[in-house]
Amino acid sequence: MARKLSLQAARAAADAALDRAAADGLKVAVALVDARGADILVVRADGAPWFGPDVARAKARSSTAFRAPSEAMSGIRETYPDLFTIIDDQVPFRLTTLPGGLPVKHEGELLGAIGVSGATADQDVECARAAAAALTAFFDAV
Repeated sequence: MARKLSLQAARAAADAALDRAAADGLKVAVALVDARGADILVVRADGAPWFGPDVARAKARSSTAFRAPSEAMSGIRETYPDLFTIIDDQVPFRLTTLPGGLPVKHEGELLGAIGVSGATADQDVECARAAAAALTAFFDAV
């Protein structure tokens, strides 16, 4: 049975990312988008940078476009910047190769993506992984 990334699931994932960040004293923004890159939930922790939600959203949307972590295309961007520009022109949102975006898949189907922004690249990725783990647990429970 195909699953969808519901608001309830997105809330569980966002809470997990925010909790992971808070445990390390970090203040981040988290975005969860559907497979088209449309917002499901975007949240910014108290004290997180004002621009964090837009960066988190870009990371999540890039993960849907690449069907891979947001940084997956960084080599293409560096080696073939013209190609990356052409790819960027083909999607209805701005792409990024900043780390912190992870696709959400179930049984091989892309459901959407998670984006986290506001800490170091490695910390953003760790918070996104916490969100992904929460989604796995959420899907296993339903």
